[in-house]
Amino acid sequence: MTVRTTTALGLAAFAGLLLAACGSGDAARAGAPPSLTTDPVTFVAKPGLSPTAEALPRLAGDSVQIGSINADLDTVDALDAGNLTDCEGGDGEWNRAVLKPMTGPGYVTFRIAQDWYCGGAYPATSQTALTYDLATGQRVDWARAIPGLNLTTDALEGLPDGYVVNVQSATLAGWYGPKMLAGSDPEWVEQCASTFAPDMLADQGFKIWADAENGGVSVAPDFPHVSQACAETATMTADDLKAFRADPKLIEAIDAAHAAQNWVSAE
Repeated sequence: MTVRTTTALGLAAFAGLLLAACGSGDAARAGAPPSLTTDPVTFVAKPGLSPTAEALPRLAGDSVQIGSINADLDTVDALDAGNLTDCEGGDGEWNRAVLKPMTGPGYVTFRIAQDWYCGGAYPATSQTALTYDLATGQRVDWARAIPGLNLTTDALEGLPDGYVVNVQSATLAGWYGPKMLAGSDPEWVEQCASTFAPDMLADQGFKIWADAENGGVSVAPDFPHVSQACAETATMTADDLKAFRADPKLIEAIDAAHAAQNWVSAE
C-alpha cells in the first residue's frame, strides 16, 4: 500500500517511547497571550492514536492563542492517524512517540518520532518538530525569526493539512556541514563526510525547532533512508543566533527555559 505524506523523515531512536504528557503552571487567561514567565506550559493528555502511537497533548487554557495551537495539533494528529489506519489495515505496524524539547516560556515545541512497516523491503522512519509562538498561537515562521539564515521553505501546494515543512538555505548548510565534520567520532565523520559536502547540502531540507534542553535552536537534516545514519542534530547557541540576527525574544525565551529546565525528554 502507499503511505500518504507524513509529517517528516528520520530519527527512529525516539520511536516506541510513549511518554505521558506533563508540565505544570497556570493556564493562560482567556483572550490574552500567555506571559513570558518561567512557568512551563500545562498540557492535557489525549488518548493514543493506537496502543503503540502516542497522540500529541493539547495545551490547557481557553485563550484564542491556545485554541489556535490546539486546532493545528488536531490536524497533525489527524494526518498521522490516517496514515496509521492505512498501514495497520494492511497488517502493518506503526509506532509514534512525542517529546517536548521546550515547554515555555514564550514558545512550546513538540518532536514526533515514528517508525512503521507497511510491507516492502524495509521499515520506514520519520521525525518532525513543531514550535509554536504562544503570543500568536501560530507555528514559528523561521525565516522571520532568524532572518540571517536566509531560509526558504517547501512549497505547500498539494500538501495535506498538518504537514510540517522543511527549511533550507545555503547559509544554514554552510553552518551545519562544518559542525558535523568537526564531530568527535572520526569513524563516523569519515563515513559521512561526503554527505556534508557543500554541494550535497546546497538544496537539503532541515527540520528546525526551539530546543530548551540543548539551549538553542536545533536543526537536523531530512536525509533519505540511505543517509539517515548521518542525520545528526546540531544546536545553534545564543551567540550563533545573535550572529544570524535572531529575534531577541526567541533567544531570551530559550535561555529562560533552559535555566528553568522546561522540557520533557526521553526517560
